[in-house]
Amino acid sequence: MGPFATGVRHVTRRLPAAAMLALLALCACERGKPRHPPPDPMAVAQAPAPVAAPTEGMSAGLVKRSEPAGFFLDHVGQAVDPRGRPPAVTSAGAPILLDGFGFDPVAKAPAKGVDVVVDGKAYGTAYGSPRQDVANYFKTPALVNVGFTATLPAGSLAVGPHSVVVRVVAADGLGYFESPGTYFNVK
Repeated sequence: MGPFATGVRHVTRRLPAAAMLALLALCACERGKPRHPPPDPMAVAQAPAPVAAPTEGMSAGLVKRSEPAGFFLDHVGQAVDPRGRPPAVTSAGAPILLDGFGFDPVAKAPAKGVDVVVDGKAYGTAYGSPRQDVANYFKTPALVNVGFTATLPAGSLAVGPHSVVVRVVAADGLGYFESPGTYFNVK
């Protein structure tokens, strides 16, 4: 008999039945719950897929709303949290990923769509990717599919300073909410 079995036999003589059951239940759990780390957005950004130029934005011709946009800009190229950690710097030799989330802050609902406006030119995004973190944070289950992504092909922006604004098209499609500008450099 090994030292563990001897120790268990010794402990079992001194523990009440309820405590013994609790101890056995804990010992039966050899493995913890499986953990699934969130996907690494940069791994997705570096996937060797051909990058097509994004479509023209859908906010053109709509009225700008006065309320602040419900948004967050996760990446500008290789720069993570470009608004919170300036200066954002990205490489001219790689595609420039612009991703994050956006929603209608008035309706507290997913937007009709999201545009990113780089240096005054609006680009459409792929909108509606799952963002359970957003729904959890705002305690609004309807805000699950509010992620957006746009990728500008390598070389599409000149070396130097640039700005990006996120336009969140209202859920009713009649206007858009605009974020403050985020500034970044392409090197």
